[in-house]
Amino acid sequence: MSVHGSAVIAFVSSGRCGTRWLAHGLRTLYRGVDVEHEPIGPLYRPRRYFRSFDDPEAILEVPEVARHLERIARSSRPYIETGWPLFAALPLFAARFGDRLQVVHLTRHPVPSALSHLARRTYAGSPRSDAYTRWATLGPEDPRVYQASYASCWDRLTPYEKCLYWWTEVHLFGLELPGRIGRIPLLRVSAEDLLAGNREVLTTLLEFMALPWRDRWLELVGQRVDRWHQLSGDVVDPLEVHRHPTTVDVAQRLGYELAGLNVGALEARYLGQQHPALDEAGHYV
Repeated sequence: MSVHGSAVIAFVSSGRCGTRWLAHGLRTLYRGVDVEHEPIGPLYRPRRYFRSFDDPEAILEVPEVARHLERIARSSRPYIETGWPLFAALPLFAARFGDRLQVVHLTRHPVPSALSHLARRTYAGSPRSDAYTRWATLGPEDPRVYQASYASCWDRLTPYEKCLYWWTEVHLFGLELPGRIGRIPLLRVSAEDLLAGNREVLTTLLEFMALPWRDRWLELVGQRVDRWHQLSGDVVDPLEVHRHPTTVDVAQRLGYELAGLNVGALEARYLGQQHPALDEAGHYV
């Protein structure tokens, strides 16, 4: 297998876009590669260390991050991490791993992304109030966010709009990265193409990671890996996305159209009564 000897491949995404499915496929089909989804979960603490380009080593104050990076550095095997909280550590990854690092910016349409996060209550200030919402999902009062002006109206936003804010911040970061990490290779792909089994896009991603094509990828298409399928009981208007011009602009820059949204299909997929055995984080209790 032709794989870069000690490549470190980091995914940037806002989550709910197939990262667990990708990790499962990579672990299943490539034995010579170390693949992890969220090895330290929200401990990257994006709400504190987002866009720390001027002081990338600051995140090493978190002992779990320091130990995790040391483990990656010691390994002689290629390493791939797909989970979304990783984005906070990318300035440090770029400083530490240099030419070993490759970045994949994984995108998904903002509206289903936000609705999916809404169903899980994954946004800053959520009543879910766990480590992910306290430490990881960005809000307008967090350091170095792009849209700090939202602080003055945050309490008037719907939870759905707060999820759109979070999506926008992460993908603004993904768009900014090429100008910040210099010659480090970056590939941008859409989750919609990957999850639909678009062979050309899958092949492009695998070639970027120096991994050979496996026909078994086509068998994995449509296979549910994340079994926590949740619904939101909120009253939501998906078209509220049009109230947020920065979100609209970022969506268009990433190739997503916001005109002609199928509101009925979105409501059928994401809105409704939650299963009574699911807790707020989407785990069966």
